[in-house]
Amino acid sequence: MCGINLIYSRGGTPIDRWRIEAMNEALGHRGPDEQNIFSDAHVALGHTRLSIVDIAGGHQPMQSADGRYVIVFNGEIYNYRFLQQRLRNQGVALRTDCDTEVVLELIAREGLAGVSLLRGMFAFAMYDRDNASLFLVRDRLGIKPLFYSQDADLFVASSEAKGIFASGLVEPRFNVESIRDFFFYQFSVSPHTMFMDIVELPPGHYVELRAGQEPKLTCYWDVAFPRDGEYESFDESYWTSAFLDGLKDATESHLIGEVPIGSYLSGGIDSSTIAWLLKDIYDQPLKTFSIHFTNETMDESDIYRHTARFLGVNNVELTMDDQQEASFLPELEKCLYHLEQPQRLAVDIPHFLLSDLVRRNRYKVVYTGDGADELLGGYDCFRQDYMRIRGNQIPNARMREQLYLTEYTQYFSEDYIRLLLELHDPEEQRETIERFGCYPAWFDFWNILGEHALEVFDESALLATPHTGQFETLVRRMKPHLENRHPLNQSLYIETKTRLPGWILWKSDRLSMAHSVEARVPFVDHELFELAARMPPEFKLRGMDEKYVLKQVARPHLPPHPADHKKRAFYTPIREWFFTRDRSAQVEPYLNHEALSRCGLFDAAYVTSLREQLANAAPPTDYNSYYRIMKLEWTLMLVLSVQILHEQFVRKQAPCFARAKAMPA
Repeated sequence: MCGINLIYSRGGTPIDRWRIEAMNEALGHRGPDEQNIFSDAHVALGHTRLSIVDIAGGHQPMQSADGRYVIVFNGEIYNYRFLQQRLRNQGVALRTDCDTEVVLELIAREGLAGVSLLRGMFAFAMYDRDNASLFLVRDRLGIKPLFYSQDADLFVASSEAKGIFASGLVEPRFNVESIRDFFFYQFSVSPHTMFMDIVELPPGHYVELRAGQEPKLTCYWDVAFPRDGEYESFDESYWTSAFLDGLKDATESHLIGEVPIGSYLSGGIDSSTIAWLLKDIYDQPLKTFSIHFTNETMDESDIYRHTARFLGVNNVELTMDDQQEASFLPELEKCLYHLEQPQRLAVDIPHFLLSDLVRRNRYKVVYTGDGADELLGGYDCFRQDYMRIRGNQIPNARMREQLYLTEYTQYFSEDYIRLLLELHDPEEQRETIERFGCYPAWFDFWNILGEHALEVFDESALLATPHTGQFETLVRRMKPHLENRHPLNQSLYIETKTRLPGWILWKSDRLSMAHSVEARVPFVDHELFELAARMPPEFKLRGMDEKYVLKQVARPHLPPHPADHKKRAFYTPIREWFFTRDRSAQVEPYLNHEALSRCGLFDAAYVTSLREQLANAAPPTDYNSYYRIMKLEWTLMLVLSVQILHEQFVRKQAPCFARAKAMPA
């Protein structure tokens, strides 16, 4: 696990060595064990290494045996032993025991077609010295990040945007349309980022560059869901057996490297399942890492402690105390520097601190349960879509309203259910389906902030960014893959193109690598994803029972949850941490009129009004009051995080700019 950087000159412009050195320095957290550079007339390749596989021999940048190719690689190839033997059978004399060399020699011999043989998480760049060409590759589902920027001559790429900014070749500017997207979707729309002139290489794609030519972008993989009626089986035992085998294989395949492996453990079934499988498969004593909240409404410690005792694992806890005297703002600032995108939740802070706890326990690798909800329809939005589909079978509007308000108030507030009834109006549904090619399960959630998502912006920002372009372009690309698919599978396909890489995996990588910890995500193994895609929808979401097949295979091996325990999303306080009267002063430097005017995106009077409403709101007593407070919290959290990012990047206060600012103009 590493950080990669490069500067490529298509026209032969000399590359200053200090620029690639500065890029490496900016990504030191991704690779604290080693930093190296390769350069020639057309390219400078930089690498920062977190040593896990072949610690003694896997130095990068790495050259092929014949010296023609040079690679910088980030990630893990879980089937590299198999590919290693394949190369040896072909007469290749490998010099290391490293997966990087396997990728290098495989692609050198088989070209980009060899990418389809790789199983793992990866982003890499490979340079051909003979013809001064370069290509960049990203894994199928976007577990590992890769960003680039280009002008007529120079192409600059890095594992993180801060690496590109550190080169001094790209001026940091906000992409306002992308920022507005966060207030609707919770992510920016790939390949766009929140910064102008910086794009991400989409998952499952590679880009080729040659001197004097425009970059060529190619999709090499996409997940395929069956059309209705094309499922290979509807037998439950067939799918439970296949899924268990696939999940075991994914979990076991990830056990590569020369360092100890730990696992996160929460009160949910996803991480508990991974801990159970690791306990059986891993040949070392398993250590797990959990978060204990002193806030009882958010704490799951009774459940994960019970699971840890049941499995016989050594569990280590991080305690988050709402009442601590120290401010949580410094941790939020650090999180945002690493994330490089706005956030509507504060969950990043405990995740960030938990990975620090992992590192302080001398672990470099940790398994997570990320991806199970995206794999098997585990979010509330998928249950809401089941409500919509069931409600469509009732033509009478009054009877449909009665159904929603009697059967589903155990899951959602009445205020939110009334929003769903508006959005699920037959005419509203038709317009949504015409726009997207289906009714995305997340569509209801995209509307949750309501008027706040528009009114919080300054009028000039709204006029400068008609809110249509980025997502509509993505929708046009997705529509052919949605036709004649089950509604759940339509939404899961959209999920793999948007929220999974743009938020879930983004956070997983950044918050772990901030502390030089590699997060492994067996639920996002592409072979398991392909298996789950082929599965009939009723084995993913059965009525309002989500992740059905996972529960069937895991529950016999885990302790029962308390009878009154309901599935809930991982959530953390926002008002208590940042927006009470006592704590409001800490965020004032970011949210006062001067700071808001300097950023130029938000209506200062409206932001002040929201802060007053939140500070004065009584503690929530039911779903409705919780829902109203949540909307205020989410809106203000997004505004605060954008303001912090503006200071760090647009105003160049972040450490990644230090080297470039010190150089003569």
